[in-house]
Formats: sequence, structure tokens, C-alpha cells
Amino acid sequence: MTDFPNLVIDDVGDLVSALEDELGGVSTRWWNKNKGVVAGNLKSLATAAIKTQAALIEGRIDQETAELALAEQKASLQDVLNFTELMTLVLAQQLLDATFRLIGWVIYNKTGVNLAPDLVQPTAGTDISG
Repeated sequence: MTDFPNLVIDDVGDLVSALEDELGGVSTRWWNKNKGVVAGNLKSLATAAIKTQAALIEGRIDQETAELALAEQKASLQDVLNFTELMTLVLAQQLLDATFRLIGWVIYNKTGVNLAPDLVQPTAGTDISG
């Protein structure tokens, strides 16, 4: 985790490296939080598809019932994809915030000018302006 109040960066290469580290951390936390949801839904979908296939082969259901089951599976996958799309937008916002939080702190720590007050919130002990 970045120690923003003590972050001192003077050149482009160091800033790029810090941004890569910060965005990598945000992305990793997002994936670790969301991968189970996607994987769990895909496993559920695969299980339902194989059960539908077996039931159709064994004659326990007819084609119409299998088509209904497939339509339900499709709707379920659409829900997962909608969730994934939403969570991708959340990730995009988190990456945007992380980028400008870091840049904001880099500028603030050297100049005392807070160009991103919604993201850079120094406490009394970190306020370099006085």
C-alpha cells in the first residue's frame, strides 16, 4: 500500500512505475474479490448444461423441456455478464481514482497545492502548507 503523505517522485519514470504498482494492486484486489462470482456462475451453468444433456439423452425430458432449460441457462449467463459489465465499470472508476490520487499526492507533496481534493485529503500531520 502506498504511503501517500510521504510519497516523493521527481521524474516520469518513477511516476510511471508508481502508477503501474498502484493500478496493479487495484486490479488484483478487484479480481480477487470478483473471480469467485464469475467462476461460481460458470460452474453452475456448466453443471446445468450437462444435466440437461444427460436428461435429454436418457429420455427424462423432451426437446421442449430441454429448450426451456437452455433458455433459463442463457438468462442466468446474461445476468452474470451484466454483473461482470457493472463490476468492470466499477474497476474502471477505481483505476481512474487510483491514478489521480497518486498524481494528486505527488503534486501536493512537492508544492502544497491540492489539485484533487476529492482524492487527496491530508490530515493535520501531513499538511505541508502550514
